[in-house]
Amino acid sequence: MKQAILFAAFVCGAYFAKAQTPTPREIPTPRPPPVLAERPTSTRTPTATPTPAPGIVETYKIVNGMKIQATVYNVEDGRPHRVAIVIHGGSYSGGGMETSVAEDLSGYGFMGVAIEYRLAPPHTEMDFPAHPFPGQSDIRDDGHYPEQTDDVRDAIVHYRNDPRSNGQVVVIGGSAGGSHSLYLAGTGTPGYDMPDHAVLLSCGISNLADPNQYALDCVDGETCPSAAVTNYLDIPDPAPLPPAGSDLVLAQDATPTHWMHVGMCPFWAMCSSKDSLGIPTSTGFNIHSYYPNNTEGVLENGENGIVPTALAIGLRQSSARVPETGSFKATIVDVSVHTHSFGYWDQVKSEVIPWISAPIPR
Repeated sequence: MKQAILFAAFVCGAYFAKAQTPTPREIPTPRPPPVLAERPTSTRTPTATPTPAPGIVETYKIVNGMKIQATVYNVEDGRPHRVAIVIHGGSYSGGGMETSVAEDLSGYGFMGVAIEYRLAPPHTEMDFPAHPFPGQSDIRDDGHYPEQTDDVRDAIVHYRNDPRSNGQVVVIGGSAGGSHSLYLAGTGTPGYDMPDHAVLLSCGISNLADPNQYALDCVDGETCPSAAVTNYLDIPDPAPLPPAGSDLVLAQDATPTHWMHVGMCPFWAMCSSKDSLGIPTSTGFNIHSYYPNNTEGVLENGENGIVPTALAIGLRQSSARVPETGSFKATIVDVSVHTHSFGYWDQVKSEVIPWISAPIPR
């Protein structure tokens, strides 16, 4: 596995903030967290159980009569389990529950929870008949910011307080789900709506105001970063220019890297060596993106992405096998063909699962 994963060997130099790059703000006022009893956490390397838990579809939130659901995989052994919430991608406008990953995690002692959340248009997967009636169209809900991150936040709170949970929650997000994971890692309150550990697989857009994302040339058959972001925010697409005025303020507010701070939970950001358009820019790696047909794309500019932003605010890049306070990990996963998000889960899980199973650093 170590040969398969290339740890980012470069340390970003000076971080040059563009005029449009978000200005650091105060962290939102913490909400009062519930009192949670400390429970012991094993430090042993987890091993898979031979029989995975069956999946149960349940509702974790109701909005105007619409059920927002999750599929839960939990081994019924009479003990509470650490929760692993799996957050799907889909350009903020599509996608469904990543049940195979949640099921996989349940075999390693987690309560695996694959969630759905409201989507931006066309939100087909959240409309009837793909989704139980009523769906988003039935309640006239278009899932723009901040509804999606609100749903993820509520899922964290709900399952942290679930009687099957030990009160500890980690998140694994792919693409847009990675963006939402980082947003909650930065805006949440520890022990309440902040995850305890976060893994970001091909983080969709980490900086929704980044001029480098809007300057990318889009092609048919590939998600266009500027189009995905502006549809999510419900603003006009100004590409090749970045948003301005009130649209810029909104993009800044929705930007996960805007809310990063030294007190956030440890996170691990990854992208593949042949990832989709905009992902290297988002993660903070100056490497080529690739198209689904394996054609090499543009050399991307990650100067405003996760890695340089994390270093600029004082987070420490770690190579440890366990999460550390005030630190993050960043990895380029070596692949032979175009691979994105949960597409390389099987390749990285042997190192990710011990990392998210480790004790929560205090």
